[in-house]
Amino acid sequence: MELVSIQTNMVSTALLKDILSSWPKASTLLGNIYFSVILATILLFLIIGISLIVKHTPNILNDLKGLIGADIPEIAIKLWLAFILLIPIFFDAGPLWFVLWWFIVLWGYVTKPEKRIAFVFISLIFMSGWIVHIGGSFLTMAQTHVNREIFMMENHMGSVKDVVAVASWIQKHHEDADPVNTQALIEKRKGNYINAVQLLRHALDLEPNNPRFYNHLGIALSGKGRHQDAIDAFKAAIAINPDNVIYHYNISRVYQGLYALYEAEKEIKLASNIDPSRLKEFLDEEGKDINHKFIEEHIPITKLLHRQLNPSKDLKVAASALWDTWFGIIDSTKAIYLGIICSIILIFLRYIPKEKFTKRCSRCGNFYYVGSPSTGNHPICLQCYWLDIKSKKRTASVMQDKIEEIKKYKGYYSSYTATFEMILPGMGSIIANSTLKGVARLCIISIGIILIITGGQFVFSFVPTDIDMGSVIRVIGVIMIGTAYWRAYKSPPIRLGM
Repeated sequence: MELVSIQTNMVSTALLKDILSSWPKASTLLGNIYFSVILATILLFLIIGISLIVKHTPNILNDLKGLIGADIPEIAIKLWLAFILLIPIFFDAGPLWFVLWWFIVLWGYVTKPEKRIAFVFISLIFMSGWIVHIGGSFLTMAQTHVNREIFMMENHMGSVKDVVAVASWIQKHHEDADPVNTQALIEKRKGNYINAVQLLRHALDLEPNNPRFYNHLGIALSGKGRHQDAIDAFKAAIAINPDNVIYHYNISRVYQGLYALYEAEKEIKLASNIDPSRLKEFLDEEGKDINHKFIEEHIPITKLLHRQLNPSKDLKVAASALWDTWFGIIDSTKAIYLGIICSIILIFLRYIPKEKFTKRCSRCGNFYYVGSPSTGNHPICLQCYWLDIKSKKRTASVMQDKIEEIKKYKGYYSSYTATFEMILPGMGSIIANSTLKGVARLCIISIGIILIITGGQFVFSFVPTDIDMGSVIRVIGVIMIGTAYWRAYKSPPIRLGM
């Protein structure tokens, strides 16, 4: 099965009221939001990984030079580092493997906020099996558990193939009540009320507290002329769900047919107290069409979505394809083991002494091994730390050269980070240790890029709609990226003179 097998030339959105009342449109809306968020998250972590490489590459190079020796040309050391960072490419790995590998390689160099990002990423790996399962359900919404056929038949849009598909499903899945209900509605519309009643009683044996089935049973019994039994069925539905206007309206129609006008009026008043506007719609429809008598009830959207999420062969194939696209190498069922192994690796890496890794002072730019974090949790060398805790008078007389070094580096560092911030808003902030600001801006950039590329359209409804929001969504993406660049220009990572 191809992932695009359910896509058609139909657009993927409609008015919000229509979307919320239709399972294909609701599922399409949720699916497109879901994939937009997931792809934006993947892109976000990929950009964060690249930003951390840019930030910490000088530190790694300094360590490699000390480890390998001065006799090796610097270009050779850089090529060796590039080889280390790109090792996943030799295993046909997905983009998230690179991010995972980079976190492991850079673990001794990253700051505490950056380590928190790594743990968030590991937690996503733990949940990735569930994440791709959800994604697979949206991709296969038209194939799983005859959901499409149920919807089409209930909304009078089905074909002979849909009727055959529902009947075939019932034969193979005897415990599935919803297709049985759909089959009963098909029989009722054909005038086969006896078959409809039998099917609905079977559905109620499977789900005895389903008021929808009692409602349809009442309609079928009324068609057979068994009015008192129909009233009892409607009353059973009301007993389970007394706030449903449909049940009160339908039982009032039975009373009206029996000329029990007092009872009919009583039920109409109860329905009016619950939802007068909806009751008015039913009465207006009855006035337009004399054959319009009873109201059938559609399967709830939540139940269709629940059926959509149930495992199936098509869903498993789609979920595996999504996993292979993002990760690859291993099967999606082993995602939790991958997360556990990565967590263990990171825990062991914490026991490697910090003094073994080069750090760069955020004040003066010098490389150091032993230092202390600043009050803002930024790495600083011991000299800058000493400068912080000494009095201004002592500082002026002893550390004037160091102060000049800090001023000079701050000017360079401000320009350096501002350049990266304008290349990609958020990257410069991460380099400047403003991790929260950097992640926020990269998040906006990632969402904007995904919206522009895709238009927010990954899956399409199999029911035609009237409004194509793709262009509007792309414009929103452009606005988000424009806003991020404007903020990067107005608020650079480091301000001189502050």
